[in-house]
Amino acid sequence: MELNTKIFSVFAEEAERAVINEVHIGLGYTAITLQDGRCGLCATLCDPEHSFSVNTDTNDYEGRSAYQLLRHIKDEDNHLSRVMAIALVNALNQTFAKSLPEGPKDLHKELDLPVGAKVAMIGHFTPIFEKFEETGFEVRSLDLGRKIGKPEKFYPWATAQADALILTATSIVNNSMEEVLDRFASRTIPIVVMGPSTILRSEVYEDLPIQFLAGSVAIVTKNLLKAVRNGRGTLDIHHQAKKVFMQIR
Repeated sequence: MELNTKIFSVFAEEAERAVINEVHIGLGYTAITLQDGRCGLCATLCDPEHSFSVNTDTNDYEGRSAYQLLRHIKDEDNHLSRVMAIALVNALNQTFAKSLPEGPKDLHKELDLPVGAKVAMIGHFTPIFEKFEETGFEVRSLDLGRKIGKPEKFYPWATAQADALILTATSIVNNSMEEVLDRFASRTIPIVVMGPSTILRSEVYEDLPIQFLAGSVAIVTKNLLKAVRNGRGTLDIHHQAKKVFMQIR
């Protein structure tokens, strides 16, 4: 997929200069630390297809060049290799991501949504969903992992009527982002990629119709790694991370 190639090209040079320190694979999130102290995250994705699977990637990446793992961003078959590669990318990008501002308190104002707007959400973000509903928006979500919504009902409505799209960053992990965005190709609406797995670099998305990125950057590495080891979810991860936001076009 073109997105995978773009991610590789953006981070290949930096990966050649970096060395992996530790790999932490938890039930909720995976973390990669580099020998210079940088740390990155990616959702492990505990869905029926991938949860509790053995890591079939037999490579030992600890102490090796980050480039060896980055190559697996192009791997569409080994799920955990992709998860580790995206966590690595977020570690390589941590210094830049830390410089980004925190997300807006009122996302709908940033998106310039009209009164009574309709918002499509792929990946159910409960706090955002509830805030939008409180604002008076019509919000519908599709999250197959949590059994929320049905594609055959969601997409006809979303592609024809939605005024904005909130898209989970796990669509990068499972290689569905480009397919999803193709469904919205006939319309121009604000699109936000959201979640701790978000790769916070505009160059990655320069060929895609994405306007905003809302992600997380590790701050308290020791406590974050403990949360990962203990199988914690997004709420616990956010206690050790900074939520950041950027407009890319």
